[in-house]
Amino acid sequence: MKKVLKNAIYLCIFAGLLYGCLDLVSSSHPESAPVNSKFDVQFVGKVDIDKDLGDTRHTVLVGILAPKAWDVANTAVITYSSADMTDGAVTDAPMRLATATDVSPEGLVWPAQFTKLFGTQGNYEPVEWVAFISEKYHNWDPGDSFTVTVNIKMQTGADNIKTNLMYYLGNTQDGANSDPQYFLSYKQPNFITTGGEGALIDYTLPKMASVTPKYFTYEDIICVNYDPTIETDGVASPLLNEEEIYLMATATYGGEVTASNEEISTLTKMTKNGNVFFKYLYPHHYLGIPAGKKIESFRFWFVNADGSIVVNMPSGDPFTSDEREN
Repeated sequence: MKKVLKNAIYLCIFAGLLYGCLDLVSSSHPESAPVNSKFDVQFVGKVDIDKDLGDTRHTVLVGILAPKAWDVANTAVITYSSADMTDGAVTDAPMRLATATDVSPEGLVWPAQFTKLFGTQGNYEPVEWVAFISEKYHNWDPGDSFTVTVNIKMQTGADNIKTNLMYYLGNTQDGANSDPQYFLSYKQPNFITTGGEGALIDYTLPKMASVTPKYFTYEDIICVNYDPTIETDGVASPLLNEEEIYLMATATYGGEVTASNEEISTLTKMTKNGNVFFKYLYPHHYLGIPAGKKIESFRFWFVNADGSIVVNMPSGDPFTSDEREN
C-alpha cells in the first residue's frame, strides 16, 4: 500500500509522489496526563489504493515510541475501525503485540525497524518502540478507498516526565523503510505527566551525566558517562576544560550502612573519549560493599584532579542510580 501524506496538523510530513495516498483526517492526543493513569490517542487516516498490492493478506501495523518505564507492550490496548473498508467493515478490531517471529520486509523485528527509521526522536532517557499487528487479514485492491480510525489506550508511569511520543501507521507488507510513501507517522512532542513524587525528568534534554543501565542489578557492570560540554541553564560546566576527571561515589546498604569511594586515584579516574568521559565499574567492588548486599542508594559526582572543582546535579545533590531486584 503506497501512500502519500498530504495534510498536516502536527505530523511528521513525508511528501509522496505516486501510487496512492493516506491523508490525515483528524487526530486527538492530550498534551499531558497524570502519573499512573490511562489516556486515549486517536488518529483517522483516509487510504486510497492506486496499485496492485499483489499479496491478498494485508495486516495493519501500528508502532508506538514511549518511555520504557510505561511497559507499553503489556499495558497498551490498540484497536482500529473502518465503516467503509472495501473488504468489509470492522469495529474495534483488536491488534496483537508483535513478537520476535514477526519480521519486517527489511529483515528486522519491528521495534528494531522503527528504531532504525525513526530513532528515539530526541529522547535522552530510556524509550522504546513497540509494534502491534492486526489479528485480522485484509484484501485490498486497486481503486479501493476507505478511512481507518486507530484508537490507542496508554498507561503512564509513576514519574513526572517530559518526553516526545511518536506513532506509526502502515501495514506489514509494505514495511517501514526510507521511502516516505509507505507510512504515516504522528508525533506528540513534549508530552508531560504530572502529580508524581519527585522533580520532573526531562527526557528531551541532553544529559550531562548518565548511567547504563540506569537501574542495575547485583550482577551488572555499569557505565557512568559525563559530558562537560552540556550546559546547565545556559552555564557551561566548570569541568569543561579539564583533562582529568574523577568519579566519586557513595551508597547505602543494609538500612543505614554507608560505603564510599572519594579517593582521587587511578581507580576513580575516568577515561576520556573526545569531549566525553566514561567509567566502567562494578558498584559493589567500587565501593567495597559485601557480595549479596543490595545497594539501596547509589550516588555519584565528579571532581577535577585536585578535588577543587566538584560537579553535582543543578540542585546540588549527587547524581543517582539505584539497584533493582533481579
